[in-house]
Amino acid sequence: MAIFNKLALLAVAVALVSAAPINHGPASSVDASSASSPSPSPSPSPSSFDSLVTDPVIAAASSGTFSGRGTWFTDSVGSCGTSFTTDDLIVAMNAPQQGDDGNGNAQCGKHVRIQYNGKSVTAKVVDTCPECAEGSLDLSQAAFKTLAPLGQGVIDITWSFV
Repeated sequence: MAIFNKLALLAVAVALVSAAPINHGPASSVDASSASSPSPSPSPSPSSFDSLVTDPVIAAASSGTFSGRGTWFTDSVGSCGTSFTTDDLIVAMNAPQQGDDGNGNAQCGKHVRIQYNGKSVTAKVVDTCPECAEGSLDLSQAAFKTLAPLGQGVIDITWSFV
């Protein structure tokens, strides 16, 4: 059985290494044909930084109304580098909508209004939820309790940036 587990892990590793990279623009573009012989990347020009601010993925991720699952979590510091408690009205943004500002935290510090079953709460983005699907948010206990009892665990939410 141990050999099977090692072979399965090896297969996953090979699949990940051989997968084509995702091109997110000039700052992270990689030519798969040159992956075996790395070459120095040119220094980003100011226009490269400007493209991060106007990146259509980030812009699309921060406009409109979204829907997904709302869950709750406990922690004390998030990917945005902000400390918090379970009593703070904060959320962890799903990774696809968190965007990429060079640190993977484009939505940090923004506020979202979350709605569920006729109730709403406004919370600050201070973390990333890597396992959350697009449209979903991981809420602090305080934010979740504003919408539903913690025992409910998962709720269907709608939300937007404010």
